[in-house]
Amino acid sequence: MSPETPTPATALSDDDIHQQLIEAIVDQRLLPGTKLVEDRLGQAFGVSRTRIRQVLIRLAQEQVVTILPNKGASIAQPTVDEAREVFEARTVIESVLVRYFVARARQDDLRALAECIEAEEAARKAGDHVTALRQSGRFHLLLAQAARHQTFEQFLRKLVSRTSLILMSYGAAERERPVRQAEPVRWVQSCRCEDHRQLLGALKAAMRGKASADEAVGLMSSHLQHIEAGLCFNEPQAPADPLWAALHPARR
Repeated sequence: MSPETPTPATALSDDDIHQQLIEAIVDQRLLPGTKLVEDRLGQAFGVSRTRIRQVLIRLAQEQVVTILPNKGASIAQPTVDEAREVFEARTVIESVLVRYFVARARQDDLRALAECIEAEEAARKAGDHVTALRQSGRFHLLLAQAARHQTFEQFLRKLVSRTSLILMSYGAAERERPVRQAEPVRWVQSCRCEDHRQLLGALKAAMRGKASADEAVGLMSSHLQHIEAGLCFNEPQAPADPLWAALHPARR
């Protein structure tokens, strides 16, 4: 048995496989359009194609994987309309979660958010963009968890995964050039630490009764708008037909 193949004692569950694929998407290690070959995934995780297929179906239901007849599965490529819908949905859901956070969160939850911001800032300073990405998304999920609204928390987890695909598809202005030409381009999430710090300050003030929760809700909405505004939604035009261009030269 090869070292890469899990032994029965360490065999992965379907949830484990699902989580590892989600993490690869959130960390932007799996790019939109990447083919997900069942045989190769089965070998990588040490499980059967049947189990891989079930996980891929689950990911397709969450709209982070696309499955097409005779073409198999691939990482989803969100359209512009889908991207805008995701940010609209996040604004609605996270605005509600902010209010629940103010009403239900504890001091431990505030500390967890502060530690997450510090970890993200440290990762950015160290040039560790993968960790910074993970901590940036984790901030929003920690807030949702502390709000103790399970349904919205589950929705948000799916939307965070889809947001990573959107950032990879339309975040050209935020990409980091590879050191070597052969290396893939790494896409950097547009979440900003200073937005998180301002939001945390507003949450603290609201929990202490020194400010309205409306201020924190407004900051969350502005934060998501900043991310969306940093994307490039200008879809490339289809290349001109070279034969048509040759037979119909532009008039001078």
